[in-house]
Amino acid sequence: MHRAFAAEPVPAEAMRELVWAASRAVTAKAGIRLFVVVDDHATMRTLRQACPGFINNAPAAIVICSDLEVLEASVGRTGVEGVGRIDAGTAAAHLSLAAPALGLGICFVMSFGHAAVRTVLDLPSHVRPELIVAVGVPVAKPARGAKAIPPIVFHDTFGAEWEDQA
Repeated sequence: MHRAFAAEPVPAEAMRELVWAASRAVTAKAGIRLFVVVDDHATMRTLRQACPGFINNAPAAIVICSDLEVLEASVGRTGVEGVGRIDAGTAAAHLSLAAPALGLGICFVMSFGHAAVRTVLDLPSHVRPELIVAVGVPVAKPARGAKAIPPIVFHDTFGAEWEDQA
């Protein structure tokens, strides 16, 4: 995840390729997942102000949304929360893999109010923003990243130590 980006805009072709990559992620049903590409300077500024978790200077973003009407018709009322977020997560994973291949960096923005994002992007009430993915060209010398956190892994049952045979 990047927090510092160059001021240059993200090329339109690179944004198209990111959306293409994200759209290839698995989904529960076509039509659930929607994308809003944001690259207008004023809209980015307003979005940043409306989202407390938007702590980077990315010049663009891809907002991954769920169509709640299609979602409920597809998976029922009880599946709306989980399936929408899983679909958004698979798209975000594809974005995180495609971005470096395009010379771009991303940062997930998860701290935001749905109503604020809906207002900024003029989303209808049945479209829920799930995740904002800030996009930009990383600065040449980024700050040193956080130390990698080792995974917590058990074997067969919770609490049973897993011996990595690699």
